[in-house]
Order: sequence, then C-alpha cells, then structure tokens
Amino acid sequence: MRLNLCVRALRLLFVLSLLTGAGCTKSTNANPFPPCTPHSFTSPGKPLPDCTFEGFNGSPTLRLATLRGKPTVLNFWASWCIQCIGEMPAFQQVYASLGGKVAFVGINVLNLQGETMGAGQAFAKRTGVHYKLAFDPHGLLYGHFQNPLRPAMPITVFVDARGIVKELNIGALDAKTLRQKIKTDFGIT
Repeated sequence: MRLNLCVRALRLLFVLSLLTGAGCTKSTNANPFPPCTPHSFTSPGKPLPDCTFEGFNGSPTLRLATLRGKPTVLNFWASWCIQCIGEMPAFQQVYASLGGKVAFVGINVLNLQGETMGAGQAFAKRTGVHYKLAFDPHGLLYGHFQNPLRPAMPITVFVDARGIVKELNIGALDAKTLRQKIKTDFGIT
C-alpha cells in the first residue's frame, strides 16, 4: 500500500513538473502571420500564410514573408490550364509596365491533375514571363484560396504591403482588368 502511494506521488510530481515547464520556453518566432498549413481558407482581410517555395530553374527559395513591404500579385497556374496560357502574357505586360512598384509571383501548382516541374518550367519558358516563379509542390498555399470540392484555375490573389489579402480573383484576367484591380486594391497606376 505504501509503495503504491509513493508511485502515485512520483507520477503526480512528474506530471506537475511537465505542466510547470510547458509555458516557460521563449518563442523565437515573432511572425504574426499564420503558417502554411493544409485545410484552411484565407479570405480577404486575413493575413497571407507564411509559406516557403522552391524557385524555378535553380532560383533561390521564395518565402512569402520577404514580400511584405510591397503590394503583391500572386497568380496560381498550371501548364494544362487554357485560361492560364491566355493570361500570362497580360501579367508580364502589366508587371513590366509597373517598374517594380508591385511584386508579381507566379505559383505553379504541382501534382494537380498531373502537373509536373518539367511541364511548368517548359510552359513558363514558352510564355516568356520574367517575374518570380515558384513551385507549390503540394498545393498548400493554393488550398488556402479555393474550394476543395470545385478546384479552380487560375486564381489571382492581391496582397497589400502589410501582407493582408485584399482580393481573390478566380478565372483569367486581361491586362486592362488586372491594371484596374491593382489601382483599386493598391492605389497604383
């Protein structure tokens, strides 16, 4: 009986020591933006998740948090997407005309309907885009902006300089409409 009581007391002390130390570690992550996790939806007015992606053709890894400080246009695409093929030249035209006032990032969603890195790289080369391109290998960020029951492509996300999502656009954009959205969302012409 006495041994059983000692074992219980030791167990209780162990659990209490774990609970006492649980909140005592200092966090080095002062990032107020949510991590890039699956199965969550990011709507306008919410912060852009902090995701990291592999760049195209050996370009450095892209972390979305590094884009804060400049309005950003994120465009999700795939090489098999007919609307994506049509809109990418317009995105390049608007990007080139803004002289760096707005960051553009094209995000190739891999493994969606068979999309591969090779197909994405060949597609980007054919379209001649010169803005940043990155791979979303598991569709984690893409999943934040689409309905899983009805996936859509392309999706364009307008993010302000503070990292807050201003607008989502599902479907292709022409140059005139893209310029208007940039003017409306960011006040930039």
